[in-house]
Amino acid sequence: MQIPAFPKRPSHGLTLGAACVAAALASGMPMLAVAQPAPAPQQQLDARHTFDIPAGPLGSSLARFAMQADIALAFEPALTDGRSSAGLSGGYTAAEGARRLLAGSGLEMAARADGSYTLRRRPVGDEAAMLPTVTVTGKGAYDGANPYLVSSASTATKTDTPLMETPQSISVVTRERMVIQGAQTVSDGLSYTAGVHSNVSGDNPTDNTLMVRGFQQINTNAYTDGLRNNQTGYFSPEPFGMDRIEVLKGPSSVLYGQGSPGGTINFVSKRPLFESHREVTASVGNHDLVQGAMDIGDVLDADGTLAYRLVALGRDADSAIDGIPDDRIYVAPSLTWAPSARTSFTLLTAYQRNRNLFTSNLPYSVLDGSNPNGRVPRHRSLNEPGFDREQSEQTSIGYEFSHAFSDAWTFQQNARYTHFTGYVDQLFRNSGVIDGTTIARYYQLRDQDSDSYAIDNRLVGKFSTGPLDHTVLFGVDYQYSDRSADSQTGNAPSINIFRPDRSVRIDTSRYTSRLSTADTTRQIGAYVQDQIKLDNWVATLGGRYDWANQRARNRLLDTRTDTSAQDFSGRVALGYTFGSGFFPYASYAESFTPLTGSDINGAQFKPESARQYEVGVKYQAPGSDSYVTLAAFDLRRQNVLTPNPQNTSFSVQEGEVTSRGIELEGVLRPIEGLNVITSYTFNAVEVTKDNPNFAGLSNQGKVPVRVPRHLASLWTDYTLPSGALRGLTMGAGVRYTGTTFGDAQNTFKVPAYTLVDAMVGYDFGRANSSLRGLSAAINVRNLTDKYYVAGCFLNTACLLGAGRSVMANVSYKW
Repeated sequence: MQIPAFPKRPSHGLTLGAACVAAALASGMPMLAVAQPAPAPQQQLDARHTFDIPAGPLGSSLARFAMQADIALAFEPALTDGRSSAGLSGGYTAAEGARRLLAGSGLEMAARADGSYTLRRRPVGDEAAMLPTVTVTGKGAYDGANPYLVSSASTATKTDTPLMETPQSISVVTRERMVIQGAQTVSDGLSYTAGVHSNVSGDNPTDNTLMVRGFQQINTNAYTDGLRNNQTGYFSPEPFGMDRIEVLKGPSSVLYGQGSPGGTINFVSKRPLFESHREVTASVGNHDLVQGAMDIGDVLDADGTLAYRLVALGRDADSAIDGIPDDRIYVAPSLTWAPSARTSFTLLTAYQRNRNLFTSNLPYSVLDGSNPNGRVPRHRSLNEPGFDREQSEQTSIGYEFSHAFSDAWTFQQNARYTHFTGYVDQLFRNSGVIDGTTIARYYQLRDQDSDSYAIDNRLVGKFSTGPLDHTVLFGVDYQYSDRSADSQTGNAPSINIFRPDRSVRIDTSRYTSRLSTADTTRQIGAYVQDQIKLDNWVATLGGRYDWANQRARNRLLDTRTDTSAQDFSGRVALGYTFGSGFFPYASYAESFTPLTGSDINGAQFKPESARQYEVGVKYQAPGSDSYVTLAAFDLRRQNVLTPNPQNTSFSVQEGEVTSRGIELEGVLRPIEGLNVITSYTFNAVEVTKDNPNFAGLSNQGKVPVRVPRHLASLWTDYTLPSGALRGLTMGAGVRYTGTTFGDAQNTFKVPAYTLVDAMVGYDFGRANSSLRGLSAAINVRNLTDKYYVAGCFLNTACLLGAGRSVMANVSYKW
């Protein structure tokens, strides 16, 4: 079907046909009538179409539905204002697709006498014939949409692929889920996600270190809108600016190049919606938290081709730890220009400034109760008021461009420039506990600066060869970063950790070392992917070749080291879609990570590599708002550096770490108003190959530090649908983290812990229409204020978990 350009606003309220009506819907234009089309026969409603409609505002979703179903649809925009849709993906009749798309909205699509369609509220009006009923059967079945469930995601394939046709494990955390759980950090947002250990670093407001399938994943190697972040140092991104978080489990170098073997975390930014929306939120909480946020957007021109969005947040707060603030400013304007249904350009910009501090680790003996003086209070730190400080600033500007040359071929490009700068003045632990009370310290001064560029070019083709349907992706991406860092380290006075003297002066004129470095990295990758469908069979084949190089310079010694690497990555996967809602699949994927340095003979190290075998099954019953996935995997990280048996001062690439496990995750809505999120992870990680070090110790057969074998969580919330308390929401969650080893030799274990979260909220507009848009909520994390150790990597280096946090907020949308 030839898709015309977006129409100008009609002067007499008439639209120009199916696609134009849909385009007008997307821009929020009032639509009162439809030009006389031919009456739609019943067989048109019964004909099946392949729908690809992402979750989002209901008006925009209906616009896409009308185009993809090739029908004329017109209605008053007020009917869909403030409503959202879970999206629609897969093959359905127009009647069934409309019913699914409108589930839970209180609206239905009705036929007009002239063959066009409109929307109306239930019960049925008097002049329109109702569409054929689509009945959803089963105990407790209801007509509703799950706000925590999306139908498709792009991180796994770089195309908008239904989750039920993605033959690899992927979890999506929606904005609605982050809001109801009161997520203030990325770690909070992912704390109920299978395969993700989100509490790796405990109570550290500046650090969002995560572990995915047993391997560390810090924000530097995470992605925003499909492009690698590449910051220097620790930087905690702002979740209020995210529309969702997508977590692809396992190696993914075939699409993204170098990366963690555990998986890829992709933050998807908020962007213009082509509808008028405004939201302001005010929050207060313990630790003197005061926070304000806004999210506004609208269409800018009469033609409905230009829309903007402005997301902003400001926070003034202390943390639970002495001398550590948690202040933040975040501003993210965006602009979308869509001159036609085939072309769009979105400008994405953001500025964020964090003022906080990475918490120094402490010896286990002052945290586990074995010390005669008891346990160190949760708020205690090694810091000195007036000395310890940290600030980081990040500014980014980028864009996303898409143009469809035809119904079969589309070119897509996204690019971003990021500037990061930061400084840290901090005291760190430099010993175990001396005489039961004292800890030696050292100071470090650091200044960091980086500039990063990233661009990804993709050509997507959709066509058939005989009985095979193809979605082919050709891509070339490029990454460049230029980083500099200066640091100074020196001895500092010791501290009595139980009775600290806070009047100590730190003399930075005396130092033991200085370092000034400048690093430049480049990577270019070419990749191809083919998603093939044959009846109910779904296959994915992909391959990529990368060229990477790094230049590291010591500016004080005026020395330089150049390294380069090349590698091929592949992926193959196969699945089958059953009509009952089951999707079993099997997949194989690879990743690589370049290494610096050389062996005893001066030969440069090869890249680390990883490969994963995964089998699983996904289940979503037709018409259901519940989704369950079960996956089993065998993941091996290879070419790991380990001591050279001939000379332990050098390394060889003979190490290996194996991660095997099972993940079960469910996003369920069994009855109206009740949401359930559940997950369980069994993850057995082991160093399977290692050589002894200079002391004759090998880690072979040991479990890496801070990796729990068991993770489990359950969250549920319920909103009263009727009665005097209609609109009241109550929620609670439980998170269990199993025992972890506290050092590489597994000489001691850190105990398991269970945390309880809770929330209560109220939508005033549900009970009183004059207060529509006004809501309030209170969120509590670690409700019982449990004292626990989040993890250790030495018996003298442990991080304490966060205590109880309470936040109350009031939000108004209009």
